[in-house]
This record gives sequence, C-alpha cells and structure tokens, in this order.
Amino acid sequence: MLNYPNVTREEVGLWPRDDELDGKIPNIKGIFWQGSDWLNQLTHINKQLQAIQKLELIVCMDSTITPSGIWADVLLPVATHFERHDVALPWYKGHYYIHRPKVIEPLGESKSDFQILTELAYRLEKLDPLLKDFGKRYNPRATREYFTRADDVDEAYLSAWWNGKVRAHQGVKMSWEEFKQRGVYKFTFKQPQIAFRDQIEKGKPFETPSGKIEIMSTTLADITDWKLTQFGYPIPYLPKWIEPFESLNHPKTKEFPFHLISPHPRWRTHSIFNNIPWLRETFEQEVTLNASDAARMGIKTGDTVEIWNARGKVVVPAYVTQRCMPGVVVLHEGAWMDLDANGVDRAGNPDFLTLDEPSPAGAFAYNTVLVNLQKTQLEHRPGWDRLVNARSTVFRRDY
Repeated sequence: MLNYPNVTREEVGLWPRDDELDGKIPNIKGIFWQGSDWLNQLTHINKQLQAIQKLELIVCMDSTITPSGIWADVLLPVATHFERHDVALPWYKGHYYIHRPKVIEPLGESKSDFQILTELAYRLEKLDPLLKDFGKRYNPRATREYFTRADDVDEAYLSAWWNGKVRAHQGVKMSWEEFKQRGVYKFTFKQPQIAFRDQIEKGKPFETPSGKIEIMSTTLADITDWKLTQFGYPIPYLPKWIEPFESLNHPKTKEFPFHLISPHPRWRTHSIFNNIPWLRETFEQEVTLNASDAARMGIKTGDTVEIWNARGKVVVPAYVTQRCMPGVVVLHEGAWMDLDANGVDRAGNPDFLTLDEPSPAGAFAYNTVLVNLQKTQLEHRPGWDRLVNARSTVFRRDY
C-alpha cells in the first residue's frame, strides 16, 4: 500500500505464475479485519499505521475494542462464544469435541460472525447482477431473519454436521442430543497415534520427490528463480546456519547493542486478555535485562526505561535479573498500544520495534531485533483504564 504501484510481484505474493494476473499489482482500497488484532500482533506497527492511512475503508469485527478496532472506520461488535451456540475442538485439533451452548443472549448490538456475514451477503445483492440471491446462497439454511433470530438455524447446521460428518465418517455412535447433554465427546482409538506409522510399518512413501525423508531437499535444489516461489528468499537445500537480518553479529550493534526477544506471556494469550485489570496487576509489562548490563547503565528494577530503534520507541518498567543473558533483553508480546503525541508507545508493545522482513521460509521474524535502551522520564501507561481502580481492589482486605 505504501509503495503502490512500484511493488514487485513477490512482495505481493503472486505465485505461482499466472498469465492473466502476473504483473497486475492490486491497488488495495480497504481492509476487512475479522477476529485478528492486526495492529497489535504483526511486525513494524508504525509502518502499518502509515499504510492504513492510505486506505479508504477499514472495517473491524471483534468482541472487544482492540487497538485495531480503535483505528477502524466501522466497528462491528461480535458475540462471544458464550452468546452463541457452537461446537469446538481444543487447540489444536485435539481428540475430543466440546459442546458450547449459548449461556446468555448477545449483549448490546453484538451478533455472531455468521449473522453479520449473512446480512452483508444480502446487502451485496444490490451491487452486482451476478450477486443475485447471494444471501440465500451464502446461508442456504436461513432467511434474512437470521440476523435477528439465529438459534434454530445454528441448531440445524450443528445437528446436520454432527449426523452427516461426525457420525457418518468418524465412527461416532453418540447422538446429537446425547452429545449436547453430556457436553464432551472423547474419541477412542484402537491403537496409539504414532506419526508416520504407515511409512514405518507398511513402507508407504513419504510425501517427497524421493519418497524418503530428505536431508537434502531436492525440491529446493531444483529452484532456479526464487521470485516465482512462495518463499521469496533463497533457502539452502542442505540445512545450514543463515545469519538473521539483525543480531549481535551485525554492525548495527554500535548504535543498537541489545538483542530483543519477545516471547509469549503467561498472563494473556497474545493480545487477548490484556484488557483485564486483574491480570495486569498480577504480571506487569516490563523489560527484562541482565544485572551486569543494568549496573553499567545505572538501571534498577522498577526504573522506567525507553527502548528504541529506527522503527519505533516504547516505554516500560525494568526488571533486573541474572536469568537473562548479557546483551539480551526480553519484552513480552501482546500489550495493547497506547501512543503519546509523538508516537511513542507507552504500553510497551515490542512490535513497534520488530522488523517487517519475513524469514526465508515466510514466517514472521519477531525475534531478530536490535534495540537500545536507557532510563527515561517518559510516561509508562500499563492500560487504557489506568485511572480506574481494578475490581480486585474492592474485595481486598488488609489484615
């Protein structure tokens, strides 16, 4: 979005080659965010903020007003799983089903994702003759009343899935009504689940060109033009060390001498639950640094520090320990941004510092980041409700 139309096909991810689309770079006009706190979880947030200001429309669907929702033009409130009927698998693809009945009616004007998208499908019918009856085609079990009355339709979809998919193809004998009553169905297996059992016991080929486990990837070895692949960067066909974009071996350490890593916190799931005051009381967003580094810089636990590089700056308290390597600092991912007038994140989200370059295989390179830090007088704000007492203080008593 920032460089359009001067964007290469590999930057956009146009692969494999398509004679009709090749070289035709899309001019993105809007973004539809659904169930993803994009502006809080992807790399180089300041660059993202620059890009979205070129858009004509940003729509965000979520159950809470996240940082991404704050930047949206249209915010569609989504019902939580307590407010709709559904079935779930434990993360990730576990061996039992969980029945999730509706506990309460949706609060305020919130609707389920399926209700919202069904209503949008009906409204799209007016835009193009090819979209005639699009609402009914999108949700064939419902009429437009589904937007206000979803229970019977959801029940119909779930029971049909249970009987037509689960019982018909997964060896499940339990009826839909019994499953709803019990709440959980746990699969039983005739034998332990072992990876590659067929290859080991029956000699079935692996899904590789040679049919064997390949230490040398013949697929990678045959690539001559990496721009026409989903990777974009050359990947060695034999495993070997690739120097990260930024590391303590980089000349940039003269200006940014610390390697920042941003692991998952224990007190939230990525950015989910960061808006719960009780959890923020239990664990504060802080930067962990080695005691020798801290002593050299005159930093003690509890001091407020600013962390920065060429991409951004954040403000957090410091935690000093021997359990962190010298030259390495730790800042957990997922804190909800709180920008001051100068664009400094007072909440301490490390993705204001991360680099928007993918790893050679296309993953986010969150942990290859160089930064500098120092004590500061800038303000740290642990949450948007900073001036409001957490409910936990109401129930505390001094003994």
